[in-house]
Amino acid sequence: MKLTEWINKNLLGGKKGFISITGGGGKTSLMSLLGRYFADCGLSVLITTTTKVASPRLHDYRADMIFENESILGHAPEKGKLVFYAEHNVLDMKKWVSPREEVLSVLASKYDVVIAEADGSRGLPLKVHTDRDPVIHPLTTAVIAVMGMWGIGDKIYSSVFGDGRDGLIDSKYLSWYINAEQGLPKGFCGNDAIVLNGADAAEPAFPLSSLPWPECSVCTASVRENAVYSVIQEKI
Repeated sequence: MKLTEWINKNLLGGKKGFISITGGGGKTSLMSLLGRYFADCGLSVLITTTTKVASPRLHDYRADMIFENESILGHAPEKGKLVFYAEHNVLDMKKWVSPREEVLSVLASKYDVVIAEADGSRGLPLKVHTDRDPVIHPLTTAVIAVMGMWGIGDKIYSSVFGDGRDGLIDSKYLSWYINAEQGLPKGFCGNDAIVLNGADAAEPAFPLSSLPWPECSVCTASVRENAVYSVIQEKI
């Protein structure tokens, strides 16, 4: 099964919605993949951020149009078109920053689907949150938490953003991480999914199905291949 189809079935079901993507290990790539998928399904789609996101001059978002300021408010969304919008950051040319919350609220009423990268992990596969993140927009209807499977077996301090402990990312650590208040499920809204990305390149030494997963849909997948490798659980 394609990952995009699995997410659509479990989180949107063909309806309109606002998806926030959190965690680490493939958020930006997943946002681009989902955005193009929903646009190709004939929907009007906006991809954006509530924190910071890679400049569209450095990352291909597969968007039909790119906006860098509030002139987007004068643009009429089109069915089958993917629009990227974030504010051009003059202080950091590599990152564009979040639009104002109220602007995103207005845009969410216009577009069929809005997808926002709502977290930052500095490229690391796992993320332990602080009180400041993730930044979940109030209109969010579904949350996808991403974790890079290639971090499993590595040292915590080298693969987990926000956790400097000396130890391994093993089954004991993951059992804590996937349910901790500041761990992977932070920001969940009740209609959520966990995507364990990198299943095409990583194979843990223990069965992931044995972990105490929170009540949400969970799969191992490859964002790069747009493929679900295994479904651990589903909540539809």
